[in-house]
Amino acid sequence: MDDERLIRRIKSGDKNALDDLIQKYYNDIYKYCYRKMGRKSDAEDITQEAFLHFCRNFDSYTQRGKCRNYLYVIARNLCANTLQKKTSLPLSSIKEEYLSENDTGLKQVDAVDSVQAALKQLPEEQRTVILLRFYQDLKLKDIAQIVDAGLSVTKYRLYQGLKTLSKLLLKEDWL
Repeated sequence: MDDERLIRRIKSGDKNALDDLIQKYYNDIYKYCYRKMGRKSDAEDITQEAFLHFCRNFDSYTQRGKCRNYLYVIARNLCANTLQKKTSLPLSSIKEEYLSENDTGLKQVDAVDSVQAALKQLPEEQRTVILLRFYQDLKLKDIAQIVDAGLSVTKYRLYQGLKTLSKLLLKEDWL
């Protein structure tokens, strides 16, 4: 079902429509938060908070594009706020959480660590564009709307981010 119909149903008081909307986008928002935060518990908390924020402010929501993009904007802002408040975690704690969930071996975890560490060295704007493009598989037009930038600026950030990421990973002999 398209977002416009779901929004109309929600505004008319259909509580099932809100459940449908949450189910439609929950996994996408969670994956984005997980990539941004690096920890399952943080991603779960922020995803829940993003949907709570959406529900609390639904009366002021106006359909001007894709609802999914609006949810990504909320999630992006919540991630940024949380990261500002937190101190950084050692990679070992991320390794332990990752291994306990997915016992595929240390080599894969090291590769994930290398990519995550390289991503963290990128400027925030570039990292966000890369996460939305490659981890969330969003179109550049949608990413530009989410990050509130023009399409050409978004393309430039993606290009520069990938270029820098490639250099960082080559330094580690990962590629």
